[in-house]
Amino acid sequence: MTAIYSTGNTSCSFQEMSEAALIPYSAKEKGPSLSKAAKDEEGDALLYFLYKMKFGISQLYVYALAWLAVLICAPVYVVSNFLIRRVSHRCWVPNCDSDNSTYNASFLDYTIPFNEGKDQYEECEMFDLKDPEDNSTCTVADFDQSAPPVKCSKWVYDTELFTSTTVTDFDLTCDRSFLGPLAGSMYMLGMLLGAIIIGDFADRFGRKYGILVSVVLLGGGGVLSAVSPNYVMFLIMRFFTGAGGVGLFQVTFVLAVEFIGAKWRTFCGIIIEVPFALGEATTGVLAIFIREWRWLQVAITAPAFLLVSYMWIMPESVRWLVSQGRRGEAIKIIEKAAKVNGVEVPKHLLEDPSAEISTVDGSLSLANSKAELVSDDVTDIQPKQKRTVFDLLKKPNMRKRSFNMFFCWAVCTLVYYGLSSNSGNLGGNIFVNFILTMLIEIPSYIFSYLVLDRMGRKGTLSFVLLLGGIACFVSGFIPEEIGWLIVTLSLVGKFGIAAAFAIVYVYSAEIFPTEYRSVGIGACSMCARVGGLIAPFIAYSAKTYKPLPLLIFGALSIISGTLIVLLPETVGCELPQTLQESEDFGKDQSIWYFSCCSRKTESPSSVVTPEGSSERNEKTGE
Repeated sequence: MTAIYSTGNTSCSFQEMSEAALIPYSAKEKGPSLSKAAKDEEGDALLYFLYKMKFGISQLYVYALAWLAVLICAPVYVVSNFLIRRVSHRCWVPNCDSDNSTYNASFLDYTIPFNEGKDQYEECEMFDLKDPEDNSTCTVADFDQSAPPVKCSKWVYDTELFTSTTVTDFDLTCDRSFLGPLAGSMYMLGMLLGAIIIGDFADRFGRKYGILVSVVLLGGGGVLSAVSPNYVMFLIMRFFTGAGGVGLFQVTFVLAVEFIGAKWRTFCGIIIEVPFALGEATTGVLAIFIREWRWLQVAITAPAFLLVSYMWIMPESVRWLVSQGRRGEAIKIIEKAAKVNGVEVPKHLLEDPSAEISTVDGSLSLANSKAELVSDDVTDIQPKQKRTVFDLLKKPNMRKRSFNMFFCWAVCTLVYYGLSSNSGNLGGNIFVNFILTMLIEIPSYIFSYLVLDRMGRKGTLSFVLLLGGIACFVSGFIPEEIGWLIVTLSLVGKFGIAAAFAIVYVYSAEIFPTEYRSVGIGACSMCARVGGLIAPFIAYSAKTYKPLPLLIFGALSIISGTLIVLLPETVGCELPQTLQESEDFGKDQSIWYFSCCSRKTESPSSVVTPEGSSERNEKTGE
């Protein structure tokens, strides 16, 4: 679920926002230095009061609204499994078929060749009529079975499982079958550009207006795609739906994080993925009862219009209001939140509206807020100084690590969406398989949260990639007769890649130096989009050889999990600030070093012992 957006001279992924929650606590950076977010909060008494307020009813209210928005936007990410569902089909036979013909018919034995290898009738060929002018009879004598079969231009589809899909309505089969996966790729392209545009829009005009634009794109694009008269319009609407879906997730997530104190951000940043998984699973439940693709599309996108009410019931981001100099509005929101939580706002905060938040450019951008929240110094982000990804590639160590991360992000996205798309190719009940494939993400996120600090970044990420990769690869060699084992191993693969998806955000932000963090994460996300664009086509390769997608997913995950071992461990280390520090970082670590197997973690500038970390925790309360 990643996408890129950018403002100014930097770019980063919308899910990089979760690093705001994860890194200050889980990285256990050495020393008493404060993150930029903490300095901002201390420098502005109003924000300091908000973030030190206990997690009460007001915070729960905002977070619950964020959960609802994520739940609503999630189905559109995976509904293509049913919208573009490939169904069995055969040629429409002249003289024999009518407009009301069904897939199975008695005349197939002498009108359509039988494929022994696939144990089914050919889907794109038929025996030609001996006399095309004679359309009065449908007998064995009317068809020339000794001549090579001819291709057909009209088909009869099996509607036993689905009444209709885009494949049946737009004839995306035979010579046009390659067009099917384009719907998934267009959605990914919409995610990419939508995150850039909507992210910038929300930075300029506010989080709530960003939500409004996202709702219009998601709901409007979804409903219009359901009434598309042709496949071209459907693809265009998929693009807008992708833009709206990622924008809604991105802006809502940021608004919620900006309303919650640092103590709870780690937990909230991980757990907000739970409604996303539930929303994905809901798609499978709806598909059980709605077998017509147009109504299914309406059912999962029309509820987005309910979120228009957020313009009135969702508070605007206090941090954004303060950064825009609209402290009067920020004070009203904080007063209301304090009243609901049963606390009183100090009078001096209400009487002194002149103090402004101390930031480099006077504002926090949606694109950079995550990177800024995990930074250690207010001078680490300098928009006036242009930084590019090419700077990361000039030094040998950072070049190797950057390409390693680029590949890992591409693999995570490709395998994540690929396994979701491939759930219908596993055999057995496609609805049960789909729902389980989505729900398995929930324990993977909990697992990541519990072990990330204990096993370390490198060890955890490598483990889950290898676990998922081996499971997928092995499942590709299991006979179809043991379908339950194929499904089980595929679920293990999804567990591993979903956990990797959550971990790679945190690890990447710690690998890249502070001054290049946004640039590095942005480049990783761009590579991730490449993986997302390719994923539908790899899942489609099951038409050629059913186990092929699982073999590809497994091999790529194993390769990435092995390459991660070459990266340095970051848990317990002082994170690099400059490009040179990042280049030197980890030189004193063996590639076989894992924090879970050692009592200490070394960094280029210091050694942080568990006692040192404990001392810091006692001083800071972290």
